[in-house]
Order: sequence, then C-alpha cells, then structure tokens
Amino acid sequence: MKAPRLLSLLLSMLCIGAGAAQSWYTGETPLRRVTVQNGVLTDCNSQADSCVINTTATGINPGEGVRPAITLDIANLHNRTGRRYEVFTVDSVGQTLRQKVENPVWGVVWGYRDPQNHHGLLLRAGADDFYGYQAPEWLCTIYTVARGDTIFHTRWKRVVSNSIHPEDDYNRLHIVPVSGGYEIFLGPEREFRLGVCRDDRLFGNQAGICVGSGACVCVKNWTVTPREYPERHVIWSADELDELLRQSHHPAEGFYEFLQASATNSYTRLGGNYRLAMVSSGPHFLLIYVEGAQRFGDQWQTGMVKAVLEPTGLSNLFNVTWYDAEHRPIREGVKAIIGDNGVLTIHFSREGVILEWNRAIGPDGETGTGNHGSYHTTSLLTPR
Repeated sequence: MKAPRLLSLLLSMLCIGAGAAQSWYTGETPLRRVTVQNGVLTDCNSQADSCVINTTATGINPGEGVRPAITLDIANLHNRTGRRYEVFTVDSVGQTLRQKVENPVWGVVWGYRDPQNHHGLLLRAGADDFYGYQAPEWLCTIYTVARGDTIFHTRWKRVVSNSIHPEDDYNRLHIVPVSGGYEIFLGPEREFRLGVCRDDRLFGNQAGICVGSGACVCVKNWTVTPREYPERHVIWSADELDELLRQSHHPAEGFYEFLQASATNSYTRLGGNYRLAMVSSGPHFLLIYVEGAQRFGDQWQTGMVKAVLEPTGLSNLFNVTWYDAEHRPIREGVKAIIGDNGVLTIHFSREGVILEWNRAIGPDGETGTGNHGSYHTTSLLTPR
C-alpha cells in the first residue's frame, strides 16, 4: 500500500483508547493487550484495519498560555525488517479472519482532544538493508487534524540517520513548542531534527501514542514540561460558539455582558468593555472573547481565550489567568467569583481593579439572573 494512502486510511479509522483518561489505558481484550511493568507501557494491537490511540493527561489545558514539551523513549517491537505480523478481523457472520501486515505504523499524538482534533507524528520502517551497509531509516509523516480536516506538514518522507536505533530498539523523541508550532527531534541530545508541525494550537490536554494495526509499542521515560506560550488563536468561531452554548445545559455557561468596572488607580487603562462567553473545559472555565476590545482591538478575534478560571477548592471561587489587551498573561492576585445571581466578578488585587459581567444568555436561553448553585466541579467539555 502506498504511504499517503496508508495515512489517509489510518486517519479515517475508528481510533479507540483512553482519549479522555487521566492516566494511560491498560487492559486486555481478544485483539489488544496493554500493560505497565517496571515503568514501561506496552500496547499491542492485533486488530486488522484499526489503529488505537492511548493517551494520558498532560495537566496543560487550552487557554492557559502554556504548551507541552514532551520527551519519551519509544519502541515498536513489531518493527523488524522483512517480518509480517498477524492481525485479525471478524466478518459479518462472526468468523475470525487472520491477515498479516508488514511495517506497522506507530507514533505519537499531542494536543489531543479527540480523533478529530490533535497533532501527530507517525513512523514506519524504511527500506530493507539486507547487507547492513546503509544508515538506519524510517518513513515519517507529521500532521494536524482540526475539526476532522487533515493538514499535512510533512507527507510520508524517507528519513535516514545514524541517530535512529533500528528495528525494535528504543528511540528518544522530543516534541518542543516553538513559535508557530512544534519541532520534533530524535536522539538523547536532539541530534537529529525529524521535522516541524506548523500549527501551534492546543486542542486538548491529552497526549500519547498511536498504535497501528499489527504494532506493539513500548513507552518509557515519558516526561511533560510546560512551556510559556501566549494564547492568540481562535478556538471556536462565532457560529460554533453560539451552537455550543445553545446546546449546553451547564448552569454557568453562556454569554456574559459587561456590567461595570471600578479602579482605585485613576491611571489604570482598561482594554475595553468586553463581551465574553464562558465555556467549561474539564475542571476549568474558559472566558472566550466575543467583542468589545478598545485597546489593540485589531489583535482580538471572536473565539480567542481571554481568561482561564481554575478551581481553588472553595465554592464559586477561582484563580484566574487573564490575558490583557496585548495578550500578556496576568496571574498574580487575580481571583474570580461566580455569584449565585449570575454575576461574574474578577478582582485584580495588584492593579486595584474590579470587573463585573452579568450572564446575559444562559444554557436554556434565559436572560438575567437566577440561583444556579456551585459551578466548580463540572467537566462538560473534558477533551475526549
């Protein structure tokens, strides 16, 4: 099968696994076995024509102004040159059929929300080297899936390097956030650059591995490090935001109209009378910019993150990361309260500013205020 066709097939398959898990999926089914032993995760997939994605939470959520830098040692035990590996499928009458595949696909995913929204690096064995005269080689591709549409940053290409540990040995990969995307390196000291993902969006807080049909992937020394990164991307379009909140039944989600501002320092300059939308994301809330920017208005578009509200453990009280008019994060001394009357209040203690919004349109279309209880434990939009 030609390589581009193979990737298209993989991305169109049903990807199953622990997409919304806080830790790696483990378990055993007739066609899949996932174990953790001595710090090594082993995921073996014997399903014909199906990849599986196994992810774990990174602790880094969209809108927090950081990106995950990921380092891992990864090996495919079913990557031996010239070997064919058994996979199985069940036909329409329930009979199990056996097939064999060569050079199974395997790789890494990050920024993962669900199969329709993530970044990925896929690998497979390169050409046979029967005499051992050539440097080791892989075929690799780097892609982004956004709202189900696939963007190829690198289509399947041949990579030859002495930094590649051949066949079923471990290789160290580094996924490094850079301006405008993620660079991908190979080797203990990043000796070889595999390529770049030219898309810096963070769709979800998951990352993990892709295990193609017939692959048996081992992972160890998995490390995630947060890297500061300004949020300047549209997460939802205006229509998507309207539809999302129209279908929501969450008591705090909705559009929030600017109510009033007070400042103890007369020199404080406010960025505008922002109209915002509140959307839950796991235990957090995202405040999404809708309109109203007066300073640097050309730098703001509907759907960008204006603030992230993180639970404190106290009902309706949140720590806040607020992005100012120039998208710079403000965290120290910023707190938010979602009142039972539907009023959102954000206190900037260092700046001496208090901002208030009123929930104008709620999940059921109601306007004004109401008693909505406590909101800090919900997870309506946990990435899947």
